[in-house]
Amino acid sequence: MKIKFWGCRGSIPVPDSRMMKYGGNTTCVEVIFENRIFIIDAGTGIRKLGDSLIKRKVSNIDMFITHSHWDHILGFPFFKPIYSGNTLINIFGRTSSYKRLKDIFTSQMSYEYFPVSFSELKSKINFTELSRQQYDFDGHIIKIIQTNHPIFAMGIRIEKGDKSFVFITDNELGLENPRTSRGEFIAFCKNATYLIHDAQFTEEEYKTRQGWGHSTFMQAIMLADDSDIKNLGFFHHDPDRKDDELEEIEAKYKKLCESKRYRFNLFAVRELKSIVI
Repeated sequence: MKIKFWGCRGSIPVPDSRMMKYGGNTTCVEVIFENRIFIIDAGTGIRKLGDSLIKRKVSNIDMFITHSHWDHILGFPFFKPIYSGNTLINIFGRTSSYKRLKDIFTSQMSYEYFPVSFSELKSKINFTELSRQQYDFDGHIIKIIQTNHPIFAMGIRIEKGDKSFVFITDNELGLENPRTSRGEFIAFCKNATYLIHDAQFTEEEYKTRQGWGHSTFMQAIMLADDSDIKNLGFFHHDPDRKDDELEEIEAKYKKLCESKRYRFNLFAVRELKSIVI
């Protein structure tokens, strides 16, 4: 698997020169396995990904949507492959609202919000509401888990053999009465090669942001340690968090992990960073 992060900012895109190192686009991750392109979320990072896919002449795309908050679907109307008649896109997701997944995408492209309606798109787009906890994609096992967020949201694990990539954003590990227990997350993340997890808040910030559906840096670290993972990436950076602040946070928690002799590598995810598993 090759993973590339096209957007890792949370809540809202931030076109700010003080945030260029870690990036200002919202959530979008590309996973390549075999000849299959698998996209996680359609935040504003998907715009640049679309340009890349056109250059690579990719026409068959699978897309997994963790949830329907704006920062995770905002880039879809600017994803150029949807305007090509040669493109086939399979969109997978789940919603707990009365609206179907397709309705969410068509509504955001109504004329009140965007000059091109969903019905005018030339690409063929299929929507699948996920009903199971595990799927097989060309020999890669994909598992999903419900996260602790104000609306229904999902984390995902992609594995083949002894290699695995776990992506959990918009998840509050500090809830007293969670939808999904800490033990369930530990089991879901167990022995992952890479765990990319929501880490939007400091411990001090979290005191006034409980219930918002996001975790602290330390909460993500403790989950990583309990799950025996190999690499932890902080993700869903707060839109007010500047590069120098993220650098300090990354250095601080790297030093802490070394002092505690935690067995995983830690980093703050950067836009356009690639990893190979």
